[in-house]
Amino acid sequence: MSKSPTLPLFAGFLGVEPAELGFIAAASTVTGIFTNVTAGSLSDRYGRRRLLLVGGFVFASAPFLYLFVSSGWQLALVRVYHGLATAIFMPVAVATVADMFPSRRGEMMGLFHSSTLIGRVIAPTLAGTLIYLASFKATYLVCGVSGLIALLFMSRLPAHSSRENLGGKVYTSPLANITRVLSDRRVIFIGVTEASVYFSMQGIETFLPLYVETLWTETWLTGIIFTVEMLVIALLKPLMGRVSDRMGRLKMIIAGLLVSLLGALLLSLSHSIYPIITSIIVYSIGVSACTAATAPFVSELVTKEMYGAAIGSLETIKDVGQALGPIVSGFIVANLSYFHAFSFLALVLLVDILVLLLGFRRMT
Repeated sequence: MSKSPTLPLFAGFLGVEPAELGFIAAASTVTGIFTNVTAGSLSDRYGRRRLLLVGGFVFASAPFLYLFVSSGWQLALVRVYHGLATAIFMPVAVATVADMFPSRRGEMMGLFHSSTLIGRVIAPTLAGTLIYLASFKATYLVCGVSGLIALLFMSRLPAHSSRENLGGKVYTSPLANITRVLSDRRVIFIGVTEASVYFSMQGIETFLPLYVETLWTETWLTGIIFTVEMLVIALLKPLMGRVSDRMGRLKMIIAGLLVSLLGALLLSLSHSIYPIITSIIVYSIGVSACTAATAPFVSELVTKEMYGAAIGSLETIKDVGQALGPIVSGFIVANLSYFHAFSFLALVLLVDILVLLLGFRRMT
């Protein structure tokens, strides 16, 4: 709720310019660049539960800080803090799924991601409605209460020792595991793919609400667009993960990139509600297919004692693209147009397809 469509609309309310908005939207993601891999690797040693609770505390406390924001730089600082939540929670949670389901990772990681998207399915429409009927403060209050409820549930998770997580294996240092993971070029290529997808996704989620405002004024309609996006991804991701378990990770990733590319191109040519929603549906199908295969792929490239480091490394590389997406898109919007921005996002996906195919062909 604090992000789409709230963040760009709240920034506009504060008088933030599009180029500045790109940096603000990227602020939370920049935090993840430095936090993801560290949190994942630490969870390998100290257990998943401790790190999950830290992430849960940030989730619960951050929304209340928006109530005191009155300028762009304050909003950026709060976004930096808020970014710690996802940066800690996601790699640790996905590593936990890898621990539990070694033979069905695609399906079960897809199911996990879909469960996290349930809130994101409801959130855009709820946020847009709250902003339209009440205020930004009401939206952030609801978000904060939701975070407190989530933290309560996390506090009831069973404790597991690091030795249980590792199956009794001797643990090496976090830095050693990170180095070993990042020395595998396959991990780098899959990470770059994830970064490309989230580069485009964050560019779209940050600037599509502003583009939509140039076409119509009903904020709740903007929320529905992103609800459709999250709903498609949530419904399809477990299925896509199961398919990737059977047909292979790389094939699924390439297919997903191609469909996402088509969706971004259609979006750049859309000028009314129905073409925009159609474009988002196509784009979301591709995202669900691609991202359902990336995390299982990376976890299969390492041993069990490095699951956290591997997933954290993937998240870190992803966040580089996620941070750059709004910045680059904001620059293009400010100097050219929304058409050029969305077209560039499609070009990034095309380039990644070529890099991925060439990279893996050279390694085989």
